Amino acid sequence: MGKRAADKPGLTDAQQKRSKRYHTMVDRVRNPHSAFEISPGMKGFFVTCNRNREKKSATEIIDLLEEYAAKLYPGLEEEIENEADEDADDDTAKASGGSIEDEIAREVAGMKSRSKPKLFRYLSATIDCLVFIKCHRKIDPEKMVQFIFDDLTKTMQRKTRFTSRLIPAKITTTSKLDAIVKGSAEVAKDLLAEDAEPTTFALVVNIRYCDELKRDDVIRAVAGPLDVKHKVDLKNAKYTLVIEAFKSMCTIGLVENYNARKRLNLQTLFDEPVVKKPKSPEAEAETEDESSQNCSTEETKTKDIAEQDAAV
Repeated sequence: MGKRAADKPGLTDAQQKRSKRYHTMVDRVRNPHSAFEISPGMKGFFVTCNRNREKKSATEIIDLLEEYAAKLYPGLEEEIENEADEDADDDTAKASGGSIEDEIAREVAGMKSRSKPKLFRYLSATIDCLVFIKCHRKIDPEKMVQFIFDDLTKTMQRKTRFTSRLIPAKITTTSKLDAIVKGSAEVAKDLLAEDAEPTTFALVVNIRYCDELKRDDVIRAVAGPLDVKHKVDLKNAKYTLVIEAFKSMCTIGLVENYNARKRLNLQTLFDEPVVKKPKSPEAEAETEDESSQNCSTEETKTKDIAEQDAAV
C-alpha cells in the first residue's frame, strides 16, 4: 500500500487507485520534467552529465548548441520564424468568421507569430545523469556534433561544466530489437549502399533500464549487414554507429573518427594529461651538471660534519 493510501485508512481499492492517479497528475503539473517526454521519430542529442545536474547540463548544452547553430546554420531562425508567420496568416485567414471559436483561433495564431522559434528543447529522460535535447527538423545532429568537437579541439576553450558526452541522435526508435535494426539501417544507409566504398566501422552499444534487450543481440543484428562489405576496427574505425537504449526508447547516430574525437566526451577533451616534451641534449647536460654540483656539495657538508665529530 502506498504512503498516501496508508494515511487514509478505510479507502477501497478503487478509491486508492483514483487517489494515486490524482496525485501523480498533480506531481506532473508541478514538475513538468518528471514525465518521460521522448517518443519515436524525434531527433536531437543524447547527453550524459553529472548526477543531480541534469537541468544545468541541459541549459549549458542548449547555449552551446545555439552558439554553433548560428555558425553552422546562419539565418535558420529567421527562416523558421517566417514559416511560422505564414502558418499564422493561414490560420487567421481560415478563422476570419465572427464566432467565438474563430476569435480564439485568431488569438492563438497571433501568439504563434509573436513567439520566437526554438531550435532546441530539453526533454526529460527521467533517468539520473541522462538528458535529451530535441532539435529542429532542419538541423543535422551528426554534422553539428562533429563541427562542435572539431572547433573545440582547435580552440581548446572549455564551454561546459556539468556535461560529459554529447552524442548525436539522428533517429529515435523504440528499444525493440527489430526497431533498432531498422533504424540503424536508415542511419547507415550510405554505408549499406551498393556503390559504397569498403571502409572500417565499429559499434558502441549502451543499454540502460532495459532488461529485455541484450547487448550481444544488438551487435550481431546490426553489424551483420555492415560486415558484408566493411571491416570491423574497434580502435581506429572510420565510422562508428552509436546506439543508446534507455527504458523504452533508443537513439542512433553515426560518427566519423569517434575515437579521435575523444569518444564525444567533453570532459576528456579538456582533461587530457599534459604530455611532457622531451628535453634537448643541452638541457639534459645542464641538469646533469646541476645534479653533480649538488652531490659534491652534499659530500663536502658530510665530510665537514664527520671531521667535527671526530674532533669532539
